[in-house]
Amino acid sequence: IGGSFIDFVHPRDRNTFASQITNGLAVPKSINSTHEKDNSSNNSSTIVCRIRRYRGFNSGFSVTDRFVSFMTFLLKFSFKNINEEDGIVTYLVIQATPLYSAFKEPDECLKKSVPFVIRHAANGLIEYIDPESVPYIGYLPQDLTNKYALELYHPDDLNYLRQVYETIVKEGGVPRSKPYRMLTQNGDFIKLETEWSSFINPWSKKLEFVIGKHHIVAGPSNPDVFQLPNAEKMLKPTEDEKNKAKMLRDNIIRIMNEVLTKPAEAAKQQMSKRCHDLAVFMESLMEESPKIEDNLRVDIQDADLNYLERESVMLGGI
Repeated sequence: IGGSFIDFVHPRDRNTFASQITNGLAVPKSINSTHEKDNSSNNSSTIVCRIRRYRGFNSGFSVTDRFVSFMTFLLKFSFKNINEEDGIVTYLVIQATPLYSAFKEPDECLKKSVPFVIRHAANGLIEYIDPESVPYIGYLPQDLTNKYALELYHPDDLNYLRQVYETIVKEGGVPRSKPYRMLTQNGDFIKLETEWSSFINPWSKKLEFVIGKHHIVAGPSNPDVFQLPNAEKMLKPTEDEKNKAKMLRDNIIRIMNEVLTKPAEAAKQQMSKRCHDLAVFMESLMEESPKIEDNLRVDIQDADLNYLERESVMLGGI
């Protein structure tokens, strides 16, 4: 009691924590106090962050042997106004719910799992990730935001995913993909199937972002997704494998930015049809123009003959 709560927040999560509070304070307050009471429950927001575990009194006072551990929580923020002697004081109320790994056994097949959404831009950078993903992959949303989504895919699945992304760009989406693997925080991989959709800019006809709704099929070999990765068990690809994976990732990025989308292809076909129709029309004009010139020549010749005949008649009369 009396300590700063933010001191218990993991250093990597403090900026997210502080910005969430700032956003809450920046919301305009209701002028009417009755409306203020009604809206108090609606002004709440949630984030996921890591909170330092309580060390306990038995841990001693040694500084050198202390190991700081953190636990992942879903925090629900709300602001509450309380009348005190000095006036109305605003308090920050935090409801913390611990989050645990969704898996209990190695390579566990889940019959019921909550699907989660990841959205990334055409350059591959993650723009949004559901908090519901945390128990399945171990990463927090702030860990992955502005990171490359393609880095999460298993290198051996990139060739198949390249075909998937090509279909997404050309057709706008994929109803449901085949199972493939995604990286978890502990260094293992979960197996999932994904419903893919995309957003095409209506003006530029280019792909803006890709949305994946992920359904878990099987868990990782290490069921605790919140553990730190074990360097000995992580993938150790050769230089050739690294270069091949990079080439496939670059190819997927190129597909998202250069391959024509379905609206762009339709616009191109429509433009080609207009150009073809215009060319046919111009050819028809060119074919008709000699006939018009021939008709003009005949009319001119007839007119000249009539004039000569009139002159000969006049001369004969004289």
